[in-house]
Amino acid sequence: MKINYKLIGLVMFVMLICCVSAASATDVDNITVPDDTDVIEIDDTVDSVDEVEQDRGTGSCDCTNCNCEIEVPNLPTRSNSITITTQSDLNNAFTNGVFDNANVDEVIFSGNFSSTNYTTLNFNQSITITATGSNFTNIGFGLLHNGIVLNGATIIINAPQNNDSYAIDIESASNTIVINNKINYNCSYENAANYNYAIKAMNSENLTIYGNEINATVPLKQPDWYAVSTIASDFVAGVAVGSCDNFRFDKNNLTVIGNKRVGGFPTLDAFIIAQSENAKIRGNNIRESDTVTTTNQYSYIYGIDAYRCNNLTICSNNVTMNGNKSNTNYEGNGTGAAYCIQLTGPHTGVKICNNNLTTRNQGPNLGIYSQNYYGTTNITVCGNHIDVTGKAGSDPWSLVSGMELQDTYATVCGNTITVNNTAGYHENYCAYGISYCQSTSDSHYYDIQKNNVTVYNADYAVYILDTNTDGYVMYNNLIATNSTASTTGDNAVKADNLWVSDNN
Repeated sequence: MKINYKLIGLVMFVMLICCVSAASATDVDNITVPDDTDVIEIDDTVDSVDEVEQDRGTGSCDCTNCNCEIEVPNLPTRSNSITITTQSDLNNAFTNGVFDNANVDEVIFSGNFSSTNYTTLNFNQSITITATGSNFTNIGFGLLHNGIVLNGATIIINAPQNNDSYAIDIESASNTIVINNKINYNCSYENAANYNYAIKAMNSENLTIYGNEINATVPLKQPDWYAVSTIASDFVAGVAVGSCDNFRFDKNNLTVIGNKRVGGFPTLDAFIIAQSENAKIRGNNIRESDTVTTTNQYSYIYGIDAYRCNNLTICSNNVTMNGNKSNTNYEGNGTGAAYCIQLTGPHTGVKICNNNLTTRNQGPNLGIYSQNYYGTTNITVCGNHIDVTGKAGSDPWSLVSGMELQDTYATVCGNTITVNNTAGYHENYCAYGISYCQSTSDSHYYDIQKNNVTVYNADYAVYILDTNTDGYVMYNNLIATNSTASTTGDNAVKADNLWVSDNN
């Protein structure tokens, strides 16, 4: 089974409707979900188990093929421009909030502007918007055409009550570039049924978001379980990207703070992406914290949350999840989350490389979580530095791990992982560095090599369930400490169906 709380919430909701009965969020052992008819087969892209086993024992670990090189966007050359310096100029240039001058290919803003006649400046033509040094208060941008560049704006949004609100809304706008802007987005209302994103992007190929500073203070909200696996499932996020193939999110500073709680499953994503092929998330600083959840309450926060994204690259990012560190007496059992990266399949060709991932939580906690609950998955996790602090328990839902990989095929190599179980040592507590601890269906193959793993207050550095698993754990440096001693090397591995040898 998996620990995706949006799915658990969906199943519970359906049970409530059909059975008129209540269910506990932690009592999920008997939940089943019908097979997904859209499972992506990866037979053509992944070697068979027999073929992979022929390479066993090579000790190879190559993180160079991760597509981490970041290209500076090429901005188009424009020739016909107008300059807008006053509120009156702005009102004259827009008709009902839409820019209205087909002869212009660049608009230069110079000055400070605030909401008067409308709250969004919409652009329905290929154009460059140059706004370096200009401030827009409670005025957002609608980028609604191919080939738009938005460069250098400072956007300050105080989101209204009972309304969807976006600082930048990108819709069906392929080959668009959002570069070097600063966004301060604040929502002081619960807005349980409204969408609050600093940036929203939909149906836009070859979109680049580069070098921006994005600050969002927003409520945690219960997801829409009927919209699972799309960005519409989450009412709130710093950045939300859906159906944007060849998307680039590079060198941005994204800070998201949760300031309110709504619903039984209060959830917040710093960055969510869904159903987008060949996307790259590289070189960003992503920070997320929950300042409102208190002791014995649960919240679900995710730094990077990805659904059904083939050939996704997450590379060279710094992701920090602090939770609410002031509350230390956490007594919850089996619920709550503060994951740096969460991935939901089906997906193939996913690479998570060379990131620094740090997360601290009062309950169960993971650096990376990937699962094949909806269909076949293929993932490579390579060269990351992962630091996880959380409180483990004796059931698999009370899990603290550097990475929980419930994948069909997973390559894990060259990672440095430190896990601190704040519950202290008890036999059979679920604290690991690399794990497949929560059972999902179908087969699972693991190639785990050359990782450095230290787990405090634990029995095992690597833990892989016995059911339908194969692969090998070799050439790793492994340490698991308990109350009296340390376990190292092969003895720090529990993976009875895998080949385990040459670990130090």
